[in-house]
Amino acid sequence: MAGDLVESARRLVTALEHGDLSVVRAGLSDRLSGWDAESWIVERWGPQLDEFAGQQRMLTGARQISEVMARVSLVGDRGQAFVSVLFDDRAKVAGLAIDQDERDGRFWIVVGCTREEREELKSFYSVLTAGPIGYGEGGAYRPRWPSPEHPAQIHFDIAVADLEEAEREVVARGATKLAEFPTWRVYADPVGHPFCLYPELTEPAERIGTLSRVVIDCADPAVLANFWAAMLDMPRRVHDTGDRIVIAGGNTEQPMVALQRIPEYRPPRWPDPEHPAQMHFDIGYDDRLAKERLALRLGAGRLPAQGGSCPVYADPAGHPFRLCYKGE
Repeated sequence: MAGDLVESARRLVTALEHGDLSVVRAGLSDRLSGWDAESWIVERWGPQLDEFAGQQRMLTGARQISEVMARVSLVGDRGQAFVSVLFDDRAKVAGLAIDQDERDGRFWIVVGCTREEREELKSFYSVLTAGPIGYGEGGAYRPRWPSPEHPAQIHFDIAVADLEEAEREVVARGATKLAEFPTWRVYADPVGHPFCLYPELTEPAERIGTLSRVVIDCADPAVLANFWAAMLDMPRRVHDTGDRIVIAGGNTEQPMVALQRIPEYRPPRWPDPEHPAQMHFDIGYDDRLAKERLALRLGAGRLPAQGGSCPVYADPAGHPFRLCYKGE
């Protein structure tokens, strides 16, 4: 089986590099039956590999990572890239991930929104920050910061170089100013999710700002800091007042995570539509089962399946998150 997966991964990557759609489609799982491979090659495959490895690249190796995953490496004139290929129980391709390194535990913060709101939010945040942000079905419920009856649950802290200029730009793009403090300001994005701007950058960013911290509400920051430090490999505490703890890892590409105590904290009750999650983590691992055991040992709970391929859990404060294999 190992040789089969490795050879299948090699064959898929070679076909993607040459744009051979017949070979690509022949190797796909039923899970990817609606996948537009041609558009994906143009929009994701080519641009990401050009960025990581360069245009003059060649396949340099492949190996099995687990019973369901193989990884192919490519090297070009700009560096190296790794393609993780996920397989189903029939050894058909069920998912793909392209990375610049083999670091485990990459995460995305998925913002809840309706299908109609998705493009509006995507356009807003793509100009605001280059953070690891995705968009998922979340219904029409919206927080009303600072009302405890309509909590934000999770929000973004975004660092900017010029607070006044950043405010003008986000308001022009549909944000609403909610509050002003001596060193930061609070806004709502075009559909109502609150976020904060901090004048922390010393030079202008490529976009309006940089996602500095993902802030998670809770009743006990110490418990949640221990949990997410282990799940996201963020062992460093860069700030700790007891009511607010900020953790970080060795990789500066990912934002830090802040855990903050909220009076009258009210957790989401996913999948209850009356108490929905406003944002959640999707986390990709080489060994999802090992991380599941760790999460449960640290106080997570398994939540009912809702049809997705990745299982859903709640952290010790009730925030849902998904554990996925890379590429799932």
